[in-house]
Amino acid sequence: MTNGLTHAQLLRPLSIAIAITLIGEAIYFVLWGVVWFPEGDLWRKAGWTATCGIAMGVVVGAAVLAFVHQHLPARRAFLWAGGIYAAVLSYCTGLCFLIAESVGYFGASSHPTLFIGGAVVPILLTAVAYAWLVTRRRVAP
Repeated sequence: MTNGLTHAQLLRPLSIAIAITLIGEAIYFVLWGVVWFPEGDLWRKAGWTATCGIAMGVVVGAAVLAFVHQHLPARRAFLWAGGIYAAVLSYCTGLCFLIAESVGYFGASSHPTLFIGGAVVPILLTAVAYAWLVTRRRVAP
């Protein structure tokens, strides 16, 4: 135990965030990188999406663990966990858009609205799911 947290409690925000972001990136890779906009090297796109999925999950999970998990009352923890998730992934969407636009991947240069909207809408939906999964044992009925 560290600071009263068990190993499982320490891993929960990280593992859930990494799992959700990797699943999201896998879907994004298949739809945007293979089906709709197959231009470019598939291995590089696969490596990029896998790296981003892991990195985003680690940043979200670590921030939630450091600033939210076990530090805030249940309802505020839910809002902050979802807010951190949405903020980190939205920032990453903007950064990825700039990179994808410059290298011609994922339809960013030809369909910028689809690129951004196709990321932001799922981000908002999964932010709620992430916050619920991380704080569900703490939120009293």
